[in-house]
Amino acid sequence: MTHPASAPQESRKSRRTSSEKVLNVLNLFTEEQPAWSVEMMMEKLGSTRATTYRYVKALDEAGLLAPGAGGSYVLGPRIIQLERQIQRSDPLLQLAVPLMASDQSPLIGAKIISSFYGNQVLAIHVEKFDPDIELTMGRGQVFPLLYGTPSKIILAYLSPYQMKTFYAANSEEVQKAGLGDTWKDFRTNLRLMRRKGYCSGSHSNPKVIGFSAPIFHDKSSVSASLSYICRIGVLSEEQKREVAARVVAAAEQISERLIKYRPENGQVEPVFTTPRVSS
Repeated sequence: MTHPASAPQESRKSRRTSSEKVLNVLNLFTEEQPAWSVEMMMEKLGSTRATTYRYVKALDEAGLLAPGAGGSYVLGPRIIQLERQIQRSDPLLQLAVPLMASDQSPLIGAKIISSFYGNQVLAIHVEKFDPDIELTMGRGQVFPLLYGTPSKIILAYLSPYQMKTFYAANSEEVQKAGLGDTWKDFRTNLRLMRRKGYCSGSHSNPKVIGFSAPIFHDKSSVSASLSYICRIGVLSEEQKREVAARVVAAAEQISERLIKYRPENGQVEPVFTTPRVSS
C-alpha cells in the first residue's frame, strides 16, 4: 500500500519523467536529420503511436515543432523567437559583450563566449577580427567537454562530484585527450589548470591558439567560459602570457558582475541554475 505522503512525490517524479520524454524528442532533430515523421520517431524512441502523437502535439502547440514537407515535422518558429530573446536580454551576453569590446588588443583575433549544459559546451557569442583565422567553433555549435580550451576550462572548475561522475563515464575519452590515464592523474591535471586560472592550446587547428578562462554565476558554480583566439605564429611567449592575463581579467570582471547582478528598475533578475553533468 502506498503511503499517502509518498503519493505527491511519485506524481512529481512521473511528471518529470513524462516531461523529459517529451523534451527528448527535440534531441532527434539535427543538421544531418532535420525532419522526422511520426513513424521515424516511434522507431527511434521505441514509443507507441499514441504516445508519440501526444509528444508531437505538445511540442507543436508550444511552437517547438512545426509540420514540414511529406508529413514530417521540423523545429518550430518559437525557437527563433527564443533565440531573439536570448540575444537581446540574456544577462550573460548583456554584461559580457560590452566588457569584451573594451579590450582592443591587436593580438586577439577572435573572442568566444561558451555556455555549459549537460556534457557539452555551446558557443553562444563569437566575434572575429582577424580574417586569416579559421574558427572551428561557430555560434550555435555544440562541443563535448573534452574538446578545446573553452570546454576544458569549464571541466576543470566542475564540483568534485561532477568531475568524478564525468570521469567515470568518459575515462577512455579522458585518456585520449591527454588529461590522465587514471582518476588521480585526471584530477591532478585539472587542479593544475585551476591553479593557472586558464587553459591554453590548439585542438583541431594548429595555426591558432586559444586562451580560455571560466565565468561563474556564483562564487562556486562555473557556467560559461570566455576565450581569446590568436594566430599561433605571430605570438611571442611574452605575448602569450599577456593574452592569457587579459582573458583571465575579463572573465573575472564578467563573473563579478554576474554574481552581483540584482533586479533593479524593472529588470528581471537572471536565474542561473547550476549546470549538471549528465550521468
